[in-house]
Amino acid sequence: MASFVRLIEQFAIVLYLACLGGLIWAVRSAWTAMQDRNTTLYALEREAAESRAGRAIVRGLAFIALGAIIYFIARVVAPSLPAEDAPTPTLAGPVMTLTPTSTPYPTPTLEPSPTPNGTIDATLRGVESIEPPTPAPTPAPIPSASCPDPNVQITAPGNGQIFSGSFQVFGTANIPNFAFYKFVLNGPATNFENRTATDVFKSPVVNNYLGTLDPTIWLQNPGTYRVSLVAVDNVGNEAPPCAITLQILPAPPAP
Repeated sequence: MASFVRLIEQFAIVLYLACLGGLIWAVRSAWTAMQDRNTTLYALEREAAESRAGRAIVRGLAFIALGAIIYFIARVVAPSLPAEDAPTPTLAGPVMTLTPTSTPYPTPTLEPSPTPNGTIDATLRGVESIEPPTPAPTPAPIPSASCPDPNVQITAPGNGQIFSGSFQVFGTANIPNFAFYKFVLNGPATNFENRTATDVFKSPVVNNYLGTLDPTIWLQNPGTYRVSLVAVDNVGNEAPPCAITLQILPAPPAP
């Protein structure tokens, strides 16, 4: 027990910083949830945001309590322990020093070779100069699809497809205690922040039509977009989303 208290006293600063980081993370999570609650237009999403905010507040209080416990142990319990006189370990015997030795390599010799104009051109014998080929530029790879939950899947369009108009989405959204699903967009048109792209859908779908994404906004800001299918249960918990990457091109000119 004494060694545990001494360990906490020794690393108290690190533990304080960890608790402070956890508290900042909890406050940020609560603030983000309240922002979502104030901006959403749907009652189910508001309830889910309030639930996330409550859990974040509980986590923040837990980090505060943990920091108080660490402070009590480091400032009250540790000073009351008897001092321990532990001998300082010393190393006996000679200290060996390893000196790296260089490995000799043969030195190339210079041999003069006559040229037509009578000058001497020194060349290296046994040494070849090989210029490596210039590599071609590699385009930035497209992130792979991320669909860890078999009950939340996008089967079409495929990851990396290119569009310049509206398109339909097919797949599955059928989690236990299903409440609704929605599409979330992240790209140039959303300032690279997650934004709900459509209204919520309150009927589960199994390997069928999920909805149509109208790219009216993103055609004005073409580029790479991350499209996520998010399913929410009846207590506000979100299942792991299914996310794919799409390439959006500018709309073709009108004829």
